[in-house]
Amino acid sequence: MKKQIALVSVTLNAVNPMTEYLSSRDPELHLVNYLDSYLLEKVGNEGGINDSSVRRMFDMLSTACADGADGVILTCTIFSPYVQYFSGLLSRPVVCPDGAMLDEAAGCPGRTAILCTFTGTVDITRNMYCGFRRKRGLPETVDMYVVDGAYEAGKRRDFAAHDRLIQEKIRELDGRYEQIVLAQISMAGAAAGVVAGHARVFTSPESAYQSLMRAVSGEVL
Repeated sequence: MKKQIALVSVTLNAVNPMTEYLSSRDPELHLVNYLDSYLLEKVGNEGGINDSSVRRMFDMLSTACADGADGVILTCTIFSPYVQYFSGLLSRPVVCPDGAMLDEAAGCPGRTAILCTFTGTVDITRNMYCGFRRKRGLPETVDMYVVDGAYEAGKRRDFAAHDRLIQEKIRELDGRYEQIVLAQISMAGAAAGVVAGHARVFTSPESAYQSLMRAVSGEVL
């Protein structure tokens, strides 16, 4: 019997990369998308996550579970710190895609750059990455970059421009870093169009898949 997996997103930029990846990675999955395309803008306008934005996100997650999802991938990085809380309240596991990716990158030697398109993800992603470094007793150093114009391109659905701007930033930083981490799932499609000559480029779809399969099978995350 096919497992029903819910993809809960706040930007269309995240829907296609995750859907395409999971469809090719495991054709037996039945994927159902839930999208609140205003929520990311709302968080930006209100200066961060508040009771109202948490309620909107929880409404989507609870609807996905009520619709029969076996597991849920919450694709939005800014809500990653709340995933354990959401999972504890719902009948099905909720996973975020970036945790396992950041954990792996944090254990690698050399310099690391983390790229974001939305300013609201910068502090959250930096804190998660540095937390993984701290657990290893490693220096909590990382360089954060916001890819100018990419978020705006995504909002107007100019995905070619969105990906091109990210690819240009990867090429600019390649050679200066050993790891380049694309913080958001919405950036994963851009990685397919660029070959880094020096740095390893990290994206989160595979991490999301592995985390979800462990959660659905009952393993402790």
